[in-house]
Amino acid sequence: MDLRIQKTNRSVVNAFIKLRSKKPLNKITVTELAKEAMISKATFYLHYRDIYDLSEQLQDRLVLDIINDMPHPDRIVTHPDEYTRELIAAFGANAALTNILFPDEEKNLLAQRLEKHIKDTVYRANPRLGDSLEFDIALSMLIHGAFHTYQSHMDKDRGAAVECICKISLLLSEAVTGIHKKEAAEPPY
Repeated sequence: MDLRIQKTNRSVVNAFIKLRSKKPLNKITVTELAKEAMISKATFYLHYRDIYDLSEQLQDRLVLDIINDMPHPDRIVTHPDEYTRELIAAFGANAALTNILFPDEEKNLLAQRLEKHIKDTVYRANPRLGDSLEFDIALSMLIHGAFHTYQSHMDKDRGAAVECICKISLLLSEAVTGIHKKEAAEPPY
């Protein structure tokens, strides 16, 4: 990619994050962002439809960063406690940006996007599991449960909260592993 384009993108992203950390998305204007990024409005519109497009692209990038920070997202199937630790570590590594791009009223959107990406990964590796409603529900519970519990309890005793979340993931692991083994053993139709 052209160095000028990289510099412009970096400038736009940094300006957006600075502005977004101070005010709601609907209060940020392209004019204000362009001034902060030291670009023209025309340059902004070469890359994005509007402020919401920029925000959505950055949110998507963050979700992928969180997923990529998890070395083994497929472990949710076989080792939910390890998956939970990886997910919590990925949240922690991206906490500051997460809080800016997904403020409290949008946290559920982040959980939904994470669920979609994790399920895509799991079902790509294990296509037959995608047909199991039981497995899909258990997977949703693990993803959303770990995420929302982390969000609700990390300001307390972080270590104790992580351990508790992992123990609960282990309790769910028998159901997930049992469903996984049952689905794997069934003959194809």
